[in-house]
Amino acid sequence: MSNSQIVKNFIAAWNENDIDKACDMMSEDIFYHNIPMEPVKGREASRAMLKAMGPLTDVNWELLAIAENGEVVMTERVDRMTMGGKKVAIPLMGIFRIRNGEIYEWKDYFDLGDFQRQMAG
Repeated sequence: MSNSQIVKNFIAAWNENDIDKACDMMSEDIFYHNIPMEPVKGREASRAMLKAMGPLTDVNWELLAIAENGEVVMTERVDRMTMGGKKVAIPLMGIFRIRNGEIYEWKDYFDLGDFQRQMAG
């Protein structure tokens, strides 16, 4: 399976609203950084942080573009979901590093101010 396909499967797990399935695709020692927030290290710490976002509904990560170069997979996405009753659409760039079929690094770059405005509105 290509590294791009692994990331597509990861996105599909999110679109199924299955955080556990998505987290199971991560390595035990994953480095997860939702920039500009604080990074998280480890699968279980990442799972706990992601679940702490609260119940998500209407999850739809729209993949606009994907590129692969060796272990690196870059995505341009719009992550749409309902969080705490608020509909949000977050344009972002994601970078994934894959080793032995697992995501061992995940960084998403997005505009925190835009996200905060959507949550406040």
